[in-house]
Amino acid sequence: MAKKVTKSELEQIQKFVTQINNGTTQIGQIEIQKHGVLHALSQVQNDLSVFQNELKEKYGDVKVNLQTGKLESNIIE
Repeated sequence: MAKKVTKSELEQIQKFVTQINNGTTQIGQIEIQKHGVLHALSQVQNDLSVFQNELKEKYGDVKVNLQTGKLESNIIE
């Protein structure tokens, strides 16, 4: 029985391990980017909420048509 793998086999094992490590690193980088995007999205949602409250104080409880800017009643008739 051989006491160690061949040089070619060792190189192949090392190649696989390197590829796995690279993939793991890339996943980590993507998760960090994801965290940043989620944080930014949360901030935009908070900013929108504050702005909506400002508009509600100015115009009352209405909807804004996003295409025209027209104010529409929130009351269902």
